[in-house]
Amino acid sequence: MEAPDHGITVEIERLRAYGNQLIACHHHLLDLMDAGIDATFCAALTRHHTAEDATVFPVLAARHPELREFLDSLARDHEIIAEMLKPDMTAEERDGLAAILETHFIGEEKRLVALLNKLDPDPELTEAMKAGE
Repeated sequence: MEAPDHGITVEIERLRAYGNQLIACHHHLLDLMDAGIDATFCAALTRHHTAEDATVFPVLAARHPELREFLDSLARDHEIIAEMLKPDMTAEERDGLAAILETHFIGEEKRLVALLNKLDPDPELTEAMKAGE
């Protein structure tokens, strides 16, 4: 009898856990920000928000129309954050950005993680989540 391929099982579970990936990505972004707001952080945050706006939010809006207003507010947050984002921020600007991001991330996680974790694997969504890492 052939042993089960645990690698495949782990990969399937990982793909089903989009919400867990979102939390991990947020932690990674906050760690990057703690290290300093530089071009790497700006690019990573922009990539994350672009992937959410282009792929993750439309998938959720299609499956959960009751979330459209909330998802629209998150997309507006992304625009505000993008306007604030620059590598040469003052300490006061960094503190303001940190406060906004933490509030944004907490709200996003509270409302979306459980729903994301219920989604079946989807190649486009998986690529979007990887892009946001």
